[in-house]
Amino acid sequence: MQSSVLGLSDMLSFAGLSPTLVAQEAEKADSAGAIILPPAAHQPDPGTAPWIPEWLRSCARDGVLVCSACVGVTWIAAAQLDAGRAVTTHWGIGSEIRKQWPDLNVDTDRLVIEYTDLVTAGGLMAWIDLALIVIERLSGHDAMLATARHFVVDPGRRDQRRFQRFNPITNHGDAMVLRAQQILEKGIQTRLPVPDLAALVGLSPRSLQRRFTDATGLSLTTYMQKQRIEQAKSLLADSNDSVAKISAAVGYGDVPAFHRVFLNHVGITPAGFRKSVRQM
Repeated sequence: MQSSVLGLSDMLSFAGLSPTLVAQEAEKADSAGAIILPPAAHQPDPGTAPWIPEWLRSCARDGVLVCSACVGVTWIAAAQLDAGRAVTTHWGIGSEIRKQWPDLNVDTDRLVIEYTDLVTAGGLMAWIDLALIVIERLSGHDAMLATARHFVVDPGRRDQRRFQRFNPITNHGDAMVLRAQQILEKGIQTRLPVPDLAALVGLSPRSLQRRFTDATGLSLTTYMQKQRIEQAKSLLADSNDSVAKISAAVGYGDVPAFHRVFLNHVGITPAGFRKSVRQM
């Protein structure tokens, strides 16, 4: 859709980024902060451009943020970047996508599904959400808000979810650590022991701990806490679930322990955080 391509270019350029249109293999960028797969009038056939899934896999290994809107998720499926995590697309093609990619976890009830390294959006106009997400990730929260005001689009979903985002490093070049990050994000509600996580990525627990800290600048324990608290902040802002239910949803069966960790990372109680964001 030319409207989405031109609109993305306008919004990203306003935020001081340098968007490049890639339509042919020869136009592939040597480096990128993010790749956005825009919506189209018809579902694309990955077989017509096998270089795209290969390029996406290569970029993902380098920690590039990959985003899709509507049928753009087809390329995510072809490149197998979902890693078993839920993705979304336009509600009207959800069943067709599921038939074509039976192993893909498609959730069309959600407009945007956001991970550290992957963002999928549903509707034809969801490229606006993707633009704001990419701007916030690459240029910061203030740049995102300034862009939203200039183009008169609602930044509410992005604005009220967090005061301070947890944006972990993914372009560290360590494929095993990146895989560990993806596994942790997929199973955020479970407490995966370090030895089990290490086994899943093919490292010893000691090697994983060392490489994880070297790559991300955070210990595994701190990283998992920040990740869970970030998810809790989203649920507190966007749902009416009780604090106890949210605590369990992010892997804390002990509500007082969840309160202590939340207060330590955010500086305010879960109930206080919910009240503050809903007054914005």
